[in-house]
Amino acid sequence: QAVVLQGRVEQPQMLKLHQLPVVDKACPHCCYHGEKEVPCLDVEQCAENGPAHGKYAIAMSFVGRPKDQMLPYIKSMQAAAKLANNADLLMVMMKSDSKHMTAYQKELFQNHSVKLVDVDWDTPPKMKGYKEGGWCGHQDFIRLHVLGMEGYDAIAYYDTDIEFQGDITPVLKCAASGKFLSTNGGVGEPLNVGFFALKPDKRLFQASLNFALDANFSTKTSWGEMGWAPAGGYFIGGECGQGFWYALFYKSGGAAHKALHSVGLSSVDAAQIDRCIWNYQTSYMCKKDLDCTRVRVHHKPTRKTNPQTECQKLAFQEHH
Repeated sequence: QAVVLQGRVEQPQMLKLHQLPVVDKACPHCCYHGEKEVPCLDVEQCAENGPAHGKYAIAMSFVGRPKDQMLPYIKSMQAAAKLANNADLLMVMMKSDSKHMTAYQKELFQNHSVKLVDVDWDTPPKMKGYKEGGWCGHQDFIRLHVLGMEGYDAIAYYDTDIEFQGDITPVLKCAASGKFLSTNGGVGEPLNVGFFALKPDKRLFQASLNFALDANFSTKTSWGEMGWAPAGGYFIGGECGQGFWYALFYKSGGAAHKALHSVGLSSVDAAQIDRCIWNYQTSYMCKKDLDCTRVRVHHKPTRKTNPQTECQKLAFQEHH
């Protein structure tokens, strides 16, 4: 049926996402675990261990006063959800923010089958590494809520500036087998918090809160004195989610072990997957002759750049 939005009739046509074969080693040196580089996990092989017909969700979040443009790539997300056994679409927001949603914004959510998940905080209560002022922590740590959303075989979190260009079902199936998945970032950070996938577990959520209570942040030693390796030192977002996630899920021993142990977990079965396919963020570190039609999830650049050197959002691709 046609949907009238602000006096304009919009036909909800479904985007078609590709299922082309996954390129091997699109990013030859992009995956890390602990303090070193490791081979990227083969997502499709891992997906074979997941359920045939899993119950999945794709989650996103928004912090601050709601905006009309807060779902720029929602049609691609809907198409990805449809392929993933009709996954739920979830938007995590603070109650104090979502109460300001306009009728138009509520209608937008309804028209695109987005379920609002109201939460009470965007940074864990009494966290040690809290910073005043313009800190990226609020937009990052609200995502911790996703860790404990049990009832799904797997949840994949994606930033709202991410566009789905191919099928992400293998990521969800792989995560459902018990893997915690992420990718590195496009400016040298070992983890980009704009995407992660897991089988949700309330214990993991509680472990993250315990880690936040216990582990302070320092520019010298990162979170809980877990160190910056495999990076040579501070990396972008290190004082927020990117440093926190890597320390807790990909490091061993110390404050991370203590937090996991406190909830009865010995470790997290964490792996990283090829960023140039599953969370494309500029051509940085991608192999030179990467076929852009094989990208499944496009994160950055969000503006048009040179298509000779960089894979583009669908709107900027020449055949569109």
